[in-house]
Amino acid sequence: MHKIRLILTCLCFPFLFSCDGQRTQEETVEVEATASDQALTEYRDIVTELEEDELSEVEKEALRQSANDTSLWTNEKANLQLEQEERWTAVKVNREELTEEQRAEIDDLNRRYETARQRRGEKYEEERQMYLLRRELLGLDTFNVDLEDVTSENIVEVYEHFVSTLPDKMGAYEQRDWNQVEGLWSSLNTRLDAVRTELGQPALSAISKAQARYLEIRKQANIR
Repeated sequence: MHKIRLILTCLCFPFLFSCDGQRTQEETVEVEATASDQALTEYRDIVTELEEDELSEVEKEALRQSANDTSLWTNEKANLQLEQEERWTAVKVNREELTEEQRAEIDDLNRRYETARQRRGEKYEEERQMYLLRRELLGLDTFNVDLEDVTSENIVEVYEHFVSTLPDKMGAYEQRDWNQVEGLWSSLNTRLDAVRTELGQPALSAISKAQARYLEIRKQANIR
């Protein structure tokens, strides 16, 4: 009986080791697959984020500060490039573990990244110009295109600041700048409609004078 037990034990041990070895290999494959999938997901995320129309809060803060120091945006772009390179390196390390379909997606992501990065730079410059224009003509530090920072309490001051500042600046404006000025003025008038019921007659009269002054400035600048 003891001999039979010993024989069975000897037969079972190799089987157990074989099972443990197979399980270890499967776990290793699973970990590698997880790492490769994770690397692809993170790379996909950074490309998708870059393709968003809106600037991130970090980018907006860099934009706000770069109004006085343009090197800050250069640093922000460098940080963005570094993050992309780190995630791309992780993808390359795990590339062999990816499927053919996933590798094709990586190639597409690379093309999308380059396109998005170029557009991001253009978007940043566009946002920067509009931010500077708002700050210059409205006297407000704001990114809100709907001008929610303009309230019934400060709207008269904003109108008067606009028409008193514009004559000194318009000599340097090109057509693109005037298009932005016109758009900003239109947004200000739209904001007026939103708060009109909160304004008294003195405020409305002051705004009417500012609007008349703006028409005079447009005529002087030959804006049609």
